[in-house]
Amino acid sequence: MSAPSPAYTGDPVLNIQNLWKRYDGMAALQGLFLASYAGEIFGLIGPNGAGKTTTIKILVGLLRPDAGEVRLLGENILRDPVAYKSKLGYMPEAPTLPEYLTPTEFLGYVARVRNLPRDRIGPRSAELLRRYDLSSKADETIASLSKGMKAKVAFAAATIHDPSFLILDEPLIGIDPAGQHLIKEELGEMARQGKTVLVSTHQLDTAERLCSRVAIIHHGRNVATGDLASLRGQAHAGEQQSLEEIFLKLTEEAQLPEPEPPRRRGFLSRRR
Repeated sequence: MSAPSPAYTGDPVLNIQNLWKRYDGMAALQGLFLASYAGEIFGLIGPNGAGKTTTIKILVGLLRPDAGEVRLLGENILRDPVAYKSKLGYMPEAPTLPEYLTPTEFLGYVARVRNLPRDRIGPRSAELLRRYDLSSKADETIASLSKGMKAKVAFAAATIHDPSFLILDEPLIGIDPAGQHLIKEELGEMARQGKTVLVSTHQLDTAERLCSRVAIIHHGRNVATGDLASLRGQAHAGEQQSLEEIFLKLTEEAQLPEPEPPRRRGFLSRRR
């Protein structure tokens, strides 16, 4: 992984406790526990259907869980679904951009939604377009851009307001190596500034290079969390084993019976 994981202390920036979500009787999350801290790039990895996207949708307010508690940036997001969002950035796996706008127009729109001061909108938009090598495309329609360029515009939009907590779902897919390098540098700088980045991916080599710690999610549960050395210990693996080998071993061992869901009185629908 990117660096040895420091000893995180203090209250977590993200604290998920016993989170449950079902779709048509099928469990997507089964008592999920997660915690991430200021100054880390935290990876959320797991096979398709593990619960990663459901977790992210809950964090950004697109889904409401059946039970559990989520605190993000000091706020209980299930009780107050608005206050924390001004400090949150989000880039989905397949962002849908308004293709009739130019990158300059789109970033200007996002900046206004994010309440940037009027005199900062133009300079901030130009700064991001320059940083991600998009200045030459600034006034062309988004429809004319390549897939990788669109992804960089989406990343710029997710960070234009300098968020304290950034959520990225498969952020590097379709971006050229130079663009990937720029984004990795930006994420590292955010972490050095004490911000938190949550990266959801099934690309284990990306997680191994980028993240300081990862949580392995399987069948809606957290089966292991830690840096590479810690995960090797949890998997009783050798020092040369990769994250992919550790992942396969831990998920295979996690084929456990489903836990019992909380009693109905613990479900959010019954809370006041």
